[in-house]
Amino acid sequence: MTQYSDKVEEVRLKQDADEWGKSIRYLHFNNGIEETQYNNGDQHFHDVILGKKWTVYAQEPKNLIDKYLRWKASNGK
Repeated sequence: MTQYSDKVEEVRLKQDADEWGKSIRYLHFNNGIEETQYNNGDQHFHDVILGKKWTVYAQEPKNLIDKYLRWKASNGK
């Protein structure tokens, strides 16, 4: 069964990177608009005054795993 260990590790790494991509990178408030940026590039906006919400989705990041590995290395994880 060890012949598939590299495939299993590849899938595990992709799942970890996807989970990391859903975590918040930063929050920013400006003129009553709350912007939430996620690690995968998605941006969620909320106009606090009007109550309007909208989302700008990033295109499917091809280098999300690379970003995740760099983050993991720089944070000692």
